[in-house]
Amino acid sequence: MRITRELENQYHKLDSSLWFRPTLMAIGSAILAFFTVELDRVFDFDHVAFLRAGIDDARAILSSVTSSMLTVTTVTFSIIMVALVLASQQFSPRIIRNVMRDTPSQYVLGTFIGTFIYSLLVLGQINDQASFVFVPILSLATSIMLTLLSIVAFIYFVHHIAETIQASVLIARAAERTIDVLDRRFPETLGHAMEQIPPPPIPNETPTTIYNAKGGYIQAIDPVPLLELAQRFDVVIYMDRAVGDFVPTGNPLLHMVPQRELDPDSIAEFQDVFEIGLERTLFDDVLFGIRQLVDIALKAISPAVNDPSTAINAIDLLSDVLAQAIRRPEQSPCRYDEFDQLRVVANTITFRQMLGTALNQIRQYAKGEIAVTARLLVLLNEVALACNDQERRAMLWEQACIITRGADQAITEPFDRAYINEHLLTLANTLAIASEQRITLKVG
Repeated sequence: MRITRELENQYHKLDSSLWFRPTLMAIGSAILAFFTVELDRVFDFDHVAFLRAGIDDARAILSSVTSSMLTVTTVTFSIIMVALVLASQQFSPRIIRNVMRDTPSQYVLGTFIGTFIYSLLVLGQINDQASFVFVPILSLATSIMLTLLSIVAFIYFVHHIAETIQASVLIARAAERTIDVLDRRFPETLGHAMEQIPPPPIPNETPTTIYNAKGGYIQAIDPVPLLELAQRFDVVIYMDRAVGDFVPTGNPLLHMVPQRELDPDSIAEFQDVFEIGLERTLFDDVLFGIRQLVDIALKAISPAVNDPSTAINAIDLLSDVLAQAIRRPEQSPCRYDEFDQLRVVANTITFRQMLGTALNQIRQYAKGEIAVTARLLVLLNEVALACNDQERRAMLWEQACIITRGADQAITEPFDRAYINEHLLTLANTLAIASEQRITLKVG
């Protein structure tokens, strides 16, 4: 089970790289070249009129293909680099991995590199010695077909990359991947209210603490070996960290009771449960997905960019993420083994954390942006429509009150204040807030 988890994490990293799929396609092209050349050695394709070609013609065609494919590959890499720089500067450095993970771009690169390698290997098989003349006719025809495919792929790539760097597409894909993580970590239970979760027990004895061996962000925590370790040492593990946290070298990762004497190998086993990296990823970190959308909104409302429409687009997608998150019950921090024995008390992600991550910074930087402030209230209304849990609905009204207090300080125009009040009234009606608890901006 642990191996499967590690393979999933490694595949997620490979899937976010530009080289993985092109490398596989390059290897496949080399194998295809070997296969078609061997077919040319075994069978005679000269009798097929369409496939007839002399040695000079074959060399000229293959040389032209290899040189042109190398040029197109270089141009494609340049376009991708420009797209990465544009996405980083215009939207957020955190979404570069999303652009690198773009599967069609990887396949197009693989097509170009594969065609280049295939044609180069076939070119090396042409033999014009007097004793033995060999022209791989089938392989030459395959190279021409791959070239035609590459032309179609290049036309598609130009269209695709122009579509990919659009703000709405980048935002939608970031939201989609965030929801994917949400689905994995918080199974949906539509129509069920959040259950009351008892607080985890507090240890009353001196614990054994496991410290971090390498500073970095926690990208994933493997729960299966963690539970197995707790059973093997007969302890209860209290997690000090959650996925997405940055942990300096030598700081605590977890502690356990009762106290145990651990050798270096056992300590390393506990440390290996945590996947530590230089950056946060979307493999298991739902807050990082929300952070990407928040960063796009913040960049859009910055004075250097001044694009509130993009910020509103990001807020709209945040409402989709939060509306799906609020339907899911809170995760219990307690993990039990098959004998119903408490083994792990986890540091879980709560809806309050997701809501705060989504709204806090945007409302702080958008106090004077009427359209953005109003959209935040629309977001709260949309999320409120997705849940009847009173505790969580109270969280939404709490955020609305904070947004209103900020707007009261920054917005002075009576018309704009009345506009904000309209959205406040709609939200208050949705949440069924009592009249004495409602707040509004004074107009006039």
